[in-house]
Amino acid sequence: MKKEYLLTVDERGRIVIPKEVREELNITGKVKLVVEDGKVQLLPYVKKSFRGLFKVNVRLKDVDEVLKEASEERSRKWSEGIST
Repeated sequence: MKKEYLLTVDERGRIVIPKEVREELNITGKVKLVVEDGKVQLLPYVKKSFRGLFKVNVRLKDVDEVLKEASEERSRKWSEGIST
């Protein structure tokens, strides 16, 4: 179903996405603005780089090894939680 909204652009170029639209589309944080053929689209923002999200130097270790170690550590912590 098509819905239309009249939005105001303030002096700093900002607009407010109506609350009902943000809730319906689960818009939080960042969105991506695309301008193409005279049309504007707001798209979900997907981070392309995971740099800085993990505290490990993957240059020194194979990714499979890092994932295996993380899985083993998580299993160990889980089993310690059960035994206490």
